Amino acid sequence: MAEDLMPKRGKARLTAGQQGFSMIEMLMTAFILAIGLLGLCMLQTMSLRASSGGTRLGTAVKVAEGLMDAVDQQGRLSWLNLTDSASSGVPVPAASMNYIAIPTGPLGLGSANLLYFNAQGDPVANSGFFTANIIHTNDAGNGVGFIGDFNVVVTFSNTVNSGGTAVPRTVSLTRRIIHG
Repeated sequence: MAEDLMPKRGKARLTAGQQGFSMIEMLMTAFILAIGLLGLCMLQTMSLRASSGGTRLGTAVKVAEGLMDAVDQQGRLSWLNLTDSASSGVPVPAASMNYIAIPTGPLGLGSANLLYFNAQGDPVANSGFFTANIIHTNDAGNGVGFIGDFNVVVTFSNTVNSGGTAVPRTVSLTRRIIHG
C-alpha cells in the first residue's frame, strides 16, 4: 500500500496524441523549408543583378553628362572668343571661326566620333566597357554665331540573353548649344 502512494519515476504515461513527429511530417517540413530557401536565393540573385545594372546605368549617365558638359564648355569658350574679338574692334567673321573639334574627343582619345571608357567611367585609349558617340547636327547660324544640336550616345551591356550574347543598352543626351 505504501508503494501506491509513492509517485512512479521513470515511466511516463504516453497517450496516443503525444508520440512526437512522424517521419512524413519531418520530410514535409524539410521540403517546405527547402522551397522557401530556394526562393530566397533566387531573390538575392535577382537583386544583385538589378543592383549592378543600376550602377552601370548610373556610370553611363555620368559619362554622357561629362561629355555633354565638355561640349557645352567648348561651345561657350568659342562663343566668348567670337564675341570678345567682335567687341575689341578686330572683326572676326563667323565663317572664319572654327568650332573646336569635339567629335574626336575632349581628351584626344578614340577615333572618329567614338570615345571609350572603362567600367568606372574613366577614359581609355582602346575599346572599353562604355562606348560614347558625340553627334553634332543642325547648325543654325545667325550671322554672329551658331546654334548646334549635340547628341551624346553611350552604349554598354550588362546582361546576356539566353543565347549568351551581350544585350546592348544605350543612354542618350541631347542639348542645343550656342557656339562661335
